Amino acid sequence: GFKAIATSVGVASTAIAGLIGKAVTMAGDLEQQMGGTEAVFGEFAETVQNKAAKAFDQMGVSANDFMATANKMGALMQGSGLDIETSMELSTQAMQRAADVASIMGIDVNAAMESVAGAAKGNFTMMDNLGVAMNATTIEAYALSKGINESYINMDNATKVGLAMEMFLEKTAYAAGNYAKENKTFAGSFNTLKAATSNFLSGAGGIEDVATSLTDFGGILIESIGNMAPSIVE
Repeated sequence: GFKAIATSVGVASTAIAGLIGKAVTMAGDLEQQMGGTEAVFGEFAETVQNKAAKAFDQMGVSANDFMATANKMGALMQGSGLDIETSMELSTQAMQRAADVASIMGIDVNAAMESVAGAAKGNFTMMDNLGVAMNATTIEAYALSKGINESYINMDNATKVGLAMEMFLEKTAYAAGNYAKENKTFAGSFNTLKAATSNFLSGAGGIEDVATSLTDFGGILIESIGNMAPSIVE
């Protein structure tokens, strides 16, 4: 009776309060990350922000997460000696490719982002996760194939990081655009839905993106269940 109704209202109120609190926090994060793009990328900040707005559908990451990783990579690359425009191009291209490779290999997209972010500061060990053996020997060999006859130990940091990113993009050309295709799969559509929901809560995206993503995911979910157990759908 009344007690049950009161309990239900209390649970709902707590859930709504939690959601509002989370949205406020995420909106604050969005403002901070947008400010970060302006500080790191200057006149190219708008380009990064536009890519961030589409990242939920093309990479399965929220605008906040996209900008956080791009800002980190851009700052690291510029710290190594690369110019602002090059750092913007290499970081955003590497992030997209990392998501594409992750969708083929079935690994977590956030782990893929950590791998390329590490490479931006010269830590190439995690690039093995993305199917590219990256070390002094392989980078030196790649440089030689590009007409750069210089030992790894004599390369400056900008050269090492720039070559590493270009090598990654070249070696993974087979994966280009694959995340968009994975939007038609259960796992891919679920990642897209999560990222679209995060964008909505932070204010980076609209409810229409959530609705479209939810419809896509729901259709794939029903189809998947139907293939596994038709009687459940019936």
